[in-house]
Amino acid sequence: MVEVAGAGAAPQRFVQWMTTHEHVDKRQGLTYRYHPRSDAHSVALCELIAQDLIRSTPALQEGIRSGRVACGINVPFAGRDGRLKTLDLAFGEDSRVLPSAIGLNDLATAKSLSRVILSCEAKSAMTEHSKSQPRIYDELSSSHEIIHQADAKALAAGVVMVNIAAEFVSPTRQFPGQPVCVSKHKQPHAAARMISHLRRLPIRSTEGAVGFDAFAIIVVNCDNVGPATLWTDAPAPQPGDSDHYASFVSRLSAALEARLAGIGS
Repeated sequence: MVEVAGAGAAPQRFVQWMTTHEHVDKRQGLTYRYHPRSDAHSVALCELIAQDLIRSTPALQEGIRSGRVACGINVPFAGRDGRLKTLDLAFGEDSRVLPSAIGLNDLATAKSLSRVILSCEAKSAMTEHSKSQPRIYDELSSSHEIIHQADAKALAAGVVMVNIAAEFVSPTRQFPGQPVCVSKHKQPHAAARMISHLRRLPIRSTEGAVGFDAFAIIVVNCDNVGPATLWTDAPAPQPGDSDHYASFVSRLSAALEARLAGIGS
C-alpha cells in the first residue's frame, strides 16, 4: 500500500513516489525508477487514483464502510466471452467482504469481485512512443469492451502515463560490461503524437454506447535514473480538457454516485 500524506491529486503524488522508487537490477548493477517487467508503478498509480475517487465520492465512502463495495488491485475477471483479464483497479461487489472490513486507507484487499462497478486500466508509454502506439491503443480498446460486454452498466476508465523526457535509460537495452545505453527522443514531438493518438479513443456518454466512461492522460518527465516530475504544460491535457486528470475524477465521481444509488443497502 502506498502511504502518501496530504490531499494532493494522484499525478503529483505519483511522481513523488516514482522519484523515490528503486528497482534494482542486480544483473546489470543499475537502479531504475521504472521497469517494464514490473507492475509496481501501475499498482502505485492505481492505489492513488482509488484514494482520490474515494475522497471525492461520498457514496463510495459509504459503500466501503458498509461492506457493500470492495476495492482491489490486479483483480481477475472473466468476460462474457470467457476471455480472462486482470483488472488493474476495480471497485465492485464481493459477498465475502464484511462491513468495516475495508478501511479507506486499506484498499488492495478484494481478490475477486462478483460484480464490477468500476474498472480502471492503467498503461504507460515511457519510451519508443511510435512503436507502442498501436499496442497501447488496442489494449485500452479491449479493456472497455470486455467490461461493457459483461455489464453495460459498469464503468470503464483508462489512464495512460506518457513520458516526455528527451532521454531514457531503458532496462531492456542494458547489458553487463557495456556502457549505459541512453535512448534519445525528439520531444515534445514524440509525446504529442502519442497523446494525439490516444485522444482517438471513444468516450461514451450513454449506457450501451461504445467507449470509456472516463479517460485521462498524465504526462511525466522521467529519464529513469533521476527524479521524476509532473509535466503540466502543453502537450499535456490542460484544466477543462476531458482527458485532464481533474475532469477524469469529476466524471467518475458523478457516475459512481449515480451507479451506487442503485445498489441496495
